Amino acid sequence: MATSERKLTRRTFLKATGFSAAAAALSACVVAAPTAGDEAAPAAEQIELDYWYIWGGRGGEGQVAGCDLFTEHNPNITMHPLTAGGVIVDKTLAAFAAGDPPDLVDLILCAPLAGRGALIAVDDYIESSTVVDLENYQAAHLEAVNWAGERWGLPANEGLGWLGLARNRNLVQAAGLDEDALPSDFEELHAWAAALEDIDDDGNVQTLGMDIRGILTYPDCWSVVMGKRYFDGDTFEYNFDSEEFAEALQIAKSFYDRVGAEKIAEFKAAQEGQPIPSPAAAGKVGLFAGGSWTPGSLALNAAEGLEFGFSFVPDGAGEGKMPFFAGTHTAMILNGSDNPDAAWQFLEFTSTDEYNRRVYDVSGFIMGTKSFIDSLDMSTLYPGLDFYTSGLSEGTRVWGIAPDPNWYLAWADFLSLEEEVGFGKTDPGEGLQILQEKLTTELAKVLDA
Repeated sequence: MATSERKLTRRTFLKATGFSAAAAALSACVVAAPTAGDEAAPAAEQIELDYWYIWGGRGGEGQVAGCDLFTEHNPNITMHPLTAGGVIVDKTLAAFAAGDPPDLVDLILCAPLAGRGALIAVDDYIESSTVVDLENYQAAHLEAVNWAGERWGLPANEGLGWLGLARNRNLVQAAGLDEDALPSDFEELHAWAAALEDIDDDGNVQTLGMDIRGILTYPDCWSVVMGKRYFDGDTFEYNFDSEEFAEALQIAKSFYDRVGAEKIAEFKAAQEGQPIPSPAAAGKVGLFAGGSWTPGSLALNAAEGLEFGFSFVPDGAGEGKMPFFAGTHTAMILNGSDNPDAAWQFLEFTSTDEYNRRVYDVSGFIMGTKSFIDSLDMSTLYPGLDFYTSGLSEGTRVWGIAPDPNWYLAWADFLSLEEEVGFGKTDPGEGLQILQEKLTTELAKVLDA
């Protein structure tokens, strides 16, 4: 009952401070229709929108290109795109607290900002929109826009998948492994790792069979692999203190233990400073977990002559499923924006194939809307990227990102815990209990604010 009361209070507050402000802004922006005696209609009001996102480099260039295209269609709206980098969450919350937030922001999910009152819910905008079609989005991607029963943004800019098992086909074929019978559980994955690894007489790693570090170690990725969500957005409860996550850490540790955590660290350190600093791209790792950016990165950076294949990570729940984590980014409107309705116009535009084509042409980002994926010529994609486009529909357990207001904290602390367990510094059960209590305490602060 207390949770329901908090949700109602939060909803009422956000509607009052967010949508009421939006309605007032809309009324203020209405231009009166010209009367019969007028010579010309008044010029459209000039609007400026601040838009923050994490990417620099080509990713940032893609955002600028998308903003420029939007302004071409809406000459009265000038976009001010800004790369905020890795501090974007803290930077945005600080700006919101100071009463001077950007109009728009792009993050991995909505909950960290929505849970702290910093966003405007967009359900009413979606309902009245003639542009946005929720059926065009992957259902798992829409999980990223949820918090407390409402939607707070739209999936945008980058959204395929964050979880695939990459294999070095050169090493696999040299070992005589059957690519038509890929590992379906972690016992089989260990067998493949043993066949692929090369350890010298002193125990030094020359070729690592399986590198467990990577995108798999995100808590959302272990969630879909183990069939247990680390955070339940309906009950507002964490599940890190579960058998499934204790087993996940034990599985991770078993790959550290294969050749020794210190030996793996030495192996990776020895590659630093080499012409190809990544052991996987240098052809010295047989199996590793990566996201939809991995095929392009390997095509651009791997040693000449290497070929890679991509498939589903084995099912840790023993159900024979093909788990797939549908990661995405989300565009949102800040509570306190001077022009929320114009900001919504930009969100609408991000749902169109025209916008996504422009961003893709400049940065290579693929938004996983069904229509845009259907428009792609798969023969022109990086080898292996088609796994990430098809995984959204072919996976048999496809989950989106957890609507966790402490997602960034959970991610950072779980990564640290996974490494500590791997090096034998922390007991999995004790570490997970500490993490569970810490996040539960932080969640209570958000819900009671």
